[in-house]
Amino acid sequence: MQEFGLKTTNRNKLHFCTCIFLKMKQHIILFLFFFSLVLPLKALPTDSIWTVYKNGEFTTECQQRVNASGIVVSEVTDNLVFDFHHNPSHLFNWALKELGLQEKGNEVIIIHKSSTNDEKTGITHGLFDIVIQNVTTFKNVRVDAKVGKTRMNNGISKVTAEIQYSSFLLDKAFCVFTVIPQKNNEQIFITNVKIKFGWFFNLFITRKRYKSIVEWRVRKFTDNMHLESENRQKAKN
Repeated sequence: MQEFGLKTTNRNKLHFCTCIFLKMKQHIILFLFFFSLVLPLKALPTDSIWTVYKNGEFTTECQQRVNASGIVVSEVTDNLVFDFHHNPSHLFNWALKELGLQEKGNEVIIIHKSSTNDEKTGITHGLFDIVIQNVTTFKNVRVDAKVGKTRMNNGISKVTAEIQYSSFLLDKAFCVFTVIPQKNNEQIFITNVKIKFGWFFNLFITRKRYKSIVEWRVRKFTDNMHLESENRQKAKN
């Protein structure tokens, strides 16, 4: 009887410890879930840009802190998507200002000729001339892209642009522009671009050339979004 009582007591202790472990596990999971939501809202290092190259793919990320409210920045990103779909040439007046129509100082010049948006598919069909200074000019290069905006429950919003088709220019291209809310009407802008070039440009664009052809455009785009947001905020103050 005593042996049976000891075994019963040990079982009770084991059951008690198991219950405590399961409760702790639940709390840990809840804590990790909460932490994953809160972490993106904390302050991040700002005003930085980096590029890595792996398996034929370039990844560039530019990050900046912006003094503008969430409402103002939301209007700016809405305008970015709207202009891309309906009036892409207007983007060269602000979001894409000085990114591709310049005629001096760049090895590659991108000239936008026309665009049409397919409302059913959400794909914008663009036509470009691409000038490689002192080498050649590619006429009527077709580029199909899909651009959209999403807003998450934690306040973070993202504008995504994915190349669906680009003749021989690109094998893959994907861009995410992320807005992360901060305190005191500040935002963190993060532009992340992944590019894998087609066969010709893969030969032409070395890692050194990439910085002078693509990386500076990623920074300039982020600068333009930064400037537009802060100018609109000043106009509202």
